[in-house]
Amino acid sequence: MRAFVQTAVACVALTFGCAFGAEPTAAPPTPDPFSGERAFAQLEKLVALGPRVAGTEAAAAARALVRGELETLGLEVHEDAFGTASEPGAPPLALANLWAEVPGTETGLLVVATPLDTAPGAGAGANEGGSGAALLLELARTLVAKPLAYPVRLLFLDAELRDARRPFLGSQHAHGALRESGALERMRLLLYLHQVGDSELEIRRDRLSDRVLRDLIFAVARRKGLTDAFPSAAPFDEVRLGHVVFALRRFPGVVALADLRYGGDQIPGEHWRTEDHLVNCSPESLAAAGTVVRAGLEAIAERQRTVDRLTRQAPDAEESHPGAPSVP
Repeated sequence: MRAFVQTAVACVALTFGCAFGAEPTAAPPTPDPFSGERAFAQLEKLVALGPRVAGTEAAAAARALVRGELETLGLEVHEDAFGTASEPGAPPLALANLWAEVPGTETGLLVVATPLDTAPGAGAGANEGGSGAALLLELARTLVAKPLAYPVRLLFLDAELRDARRPFLGSQHAHGALRESGALERMRLLLYLHQVGDSELEIRRDRLSDRVLRDLIFAVARRKGLTDAFPSAAPFDEVRLGHVVFALRRFPGVVALADLRYGGDQIPGEHWRTEDHLVNCSPESLAAAGTVVRAGLEAIAERQRTVDRLTRQAPDAEESHPGAPSVP
């Protein structure tokens, strides 16, 4: 009798599957992987707006497009407005960074940033100023479907490319906003993406990036069989983009992923700011870059969880940023 009762209880615990011959509950479906086709469709929408030079109507339209795509995913979009004069004595341009955050269970923060504007006179800006934003929009979809342990902030930067004499205004404003809000104290990573849509994609290791985090991402690329796009054996590049703004202000966890050879094997490449059109970008390149970014974020998040747990368990652990101190 006791054996019969135990068997009956076990059947009930399996949602009556034993009693009624029902199939076991199926595991939830695996979310779709990063799609280069979807990312390329986003890139087409951005390019259709025309050159998105910071401070122009096309740039505002690009922000509206990004906002709409992120809100469709159920994300809350924030706008950090700032301004700068285009020339001495001129009225300030109305500029703004956009960001949205996919929640996580840990208290840290991973930030993925990219320019949203195009350089003046550079044309359509498909690869430069477009491909990174398209990748982030598709990345947002995958993160909403399957979040990481840490919150991920997707940051679309304005006025990164407007003025070669004063570049990376969006990154400078973003650093100040993160510091003032207290988010910089819990940041573990700034991953900066630039020109990731080149149909002949070749992203080399950046010597100005954090070595451990950079090499972790390139190890992911090797495991994924994507060494053509992420050649670990190639010489280093010295990438001077918006991530340097954070590095110079003593935030150590920066990584830049950028293809500096847009067409050909020489920097900056024959397509750079002359033939920056959709025809010179490809869904396959966006898929390769997006797959590595997504898997790289997962690997960094897992590593950081281990670091944070060991830090919490240490008897003399201090409650401070895991890297360098904040800028005074």
